[in-house]
Amino acid sequence: MSAFFDTVALAITPLTPVHIGCGQDFEPTNYVIDDGVLYHFDPARVPLSKADRDALISAVNRRGDEAIRDLQKFFHARKERFAGVAHGAVAVAAGVAEQYGRRIGQVAQHENGGRRVANQLEIERTAHHPHTGAPYIPGSSIKGAIRTAWLDQLNDGQGKSPGDRNAQDIEKRLLDSRAGFHADPFRLLQVADTCSTELDSKVVFATNHKKREVYDKDGRLVEAKGPATRREAIIGGQHRALRGEIRISTLPGIGAGSRAPGPGHRIPAFAALATACNRYYLRRMRALLDVLESRRLAAPQWLSELKKLLADLQPDLDSGHVMLLRIGRHSGAESVTLDGVRSIKIMKGRGQPPDWSPEGAKTVWLAAERDGERSGMVPFGWLIVEAANSVPIESLQHWCAAQPRTQMAEIRAQLASAQQRAAAETLRQHQLEAERQARAAAEAAAQAALEAARALLSAEGKLIDEFARSCRSKADNARKDPLNPGSGLYAEALRLSKAALRADSTWSTEDRMQLAEMLTEWLPKVVDKLDRKDEWKDARKKLQLAALRGE
Repeated sequence: MSAFFDTVALAITPLTPVHIGCGQDFEPTNYVIDDGVLYHFDPARVPLSKADRDALISAVNRRGDEAIRDLQKFFHARKERFAGVAHGAVAVAAGVAEQYGRRIGQVAQHENGGRRVANQLEIERTAHHPHTGAPYIPGSSIKGAIRTAWLDQLNDGQGKSPGDRNAQDIEKRLLDSRAGFHADPFRLLQVADTCSTELDSKVVFATNHKKREVYDKDGRLVEAKGPATRREAIIGGQHRALRGEIRISTLPGIGAGSRAPGPGHRIPAFAALATACNRYYLRRMRALLDVLESRRLAAPQWLSELKKLLADLQPDLDSGHVMLLRIGRHSGAESVTLDGVRSIKIMKGRGQPPDWSPEGAKTVWLAAERDGERSGMVPFGWLIVEAANSVPIESLQHWCAAQPRTQMAEIRAQLASAQQRAAAETLRQHQLEAERQARAAAEAAAQAALEAARALLSAEGKLIDEFARSCRSKADNARKDPLNPGSGLYAEALRLSKAALRADSTWSTEDRMQLAEMLTEWLPKVVDKLDRKDEWKDARKKLQLAALRGE
């Protein structure tokens, strides 16, 4: 009995940077760049000192774009600390790191009315695991690229049929799936998401360039208008770095007329898919390499080595043992459309109607180390897919080994070192906080004891205590009252002494003695000139300190 599934384990080698959009960004409030490495973290999980919390609250409370700039400065100024609590690290192109250093916390532009707009500095992330943050290639991206190549093979360069109103009609006609989804042969094809234990990615610039040289009326070279953007991409040259799986439902014994694709339209095997993909993508890769060579956009050595690799792989490509694909962002319109029915909208100048091209886009997006580069760049999205149980191809291994790589081992070591420093700092902060809380508790206990003691004081004792607190406050401010019997602390001391010694006074002997001791202790400290011997001798008589003591 035939198997219901033909399952092929895959080993995938990215040849060039691959960026799969995921709708998420690195933002300056959840990443810092230090020494060519982007550290990303959850700001809500970063322990902050009281001073840092106050600084963060102050930044948040600024108005408009000032808040954005101050927040950027806040995280950048503490980049070493935030690097230590990062849950991931990504290599960064030199130009991206330089741009970050120049722009972080700075004004991007001034608008009418004096409004200053902050640099946003977002970096588009590639598809990644939601828990580990590790980049990967979704199976849907691979399946979509395969489907395009399969449709192009079926179409074989033919134009639209009279009944084709849109792309969906063309697909249904080619796949004989007008009866519905159950008749689509790609329903029987399942492609798993790829996985990897250690897959390197890097933040690069995506830059736009014209495929052909265009000059304006003054003879100046016209550059493409697309702005350079920052994107994380899986780097090329990682031999068999990704693992995946293709499963083809064979439906043995199920013939035409069942709710399934007809036998003649079913996908027979991996080799058939590979042959269709190589037919479609190999032509596009060679055309792209010709563009890069003619415009001198890529390094000559890189071009020549890649062309040699393709020549070495030709037997495996022809036999369907190896599959060439282009996936992800910046694959180019010509890599996602069918020959013969392609019609790409080409925008022209303002006020001019667009052109429609059967060839493809007029520009190409390339990965660059710096946003202003005009050479030494590489295209996005190219993969080699092999059966995982096949013997590794020696020429592909050697080519990958010769490609520039990020120093991920060193980067991970830097991250581990930063995490150790952050752990030590966190421990120190916890100890300081514990000490602060202990001090606060001791002060609160002392204050509670003091308040309890004050509650037991007599009315006269409370007057003495209140005067002592006034003296203590004056001393804490390092200021002295003038020696004035009519106002201030000295006048109040004279009033208390007089009240305590009145004939009808209710002051007890103990309270009078306490008053004398308190005045002796504090007045020389808080009243001007009373620290002089003669002045204090005269004041003692006026205050009647001897009488207060019962002498």
